Amino acid sequence: MYSLTYFDEFDEERQATFKPNEYYSLMELLFDKYLEDWGECKGRAWCGTCRVQILEGTITEVMGVDEIETLSKMNEAGKDVRLACQIPLTAALDKLVFKIV
Repeated sequence: MYSLTYFDEFDEERQATFKPNEYYSLMELLFDKYLEDWGECKGRAWCGTCRVQILEGTITEVMGVDEIETLSKMNEAGKDVRLACQIPLTAALDKLVFKIV
């Protein structure tokens, strides 16, 4: 079992536990177990509603074209901001700390 820490939309610190590949993406884990509805485009990297800012740790997954385009429209590119729908739920996320934007 792995864990991560996130700050929710009310800036409250929360913990989440997961098994690698339990869900396709970080967005799906948080939506199913911890948060209310988010991710209007259902994980296609088009809407940007599942933005997270990485505070501690790194995401090694390379951004795809759709994610780059969506974040650039929001002036969020290069600010350690990623789309949770594009982050695979792997062991590499263990101990990650992020904030929901």
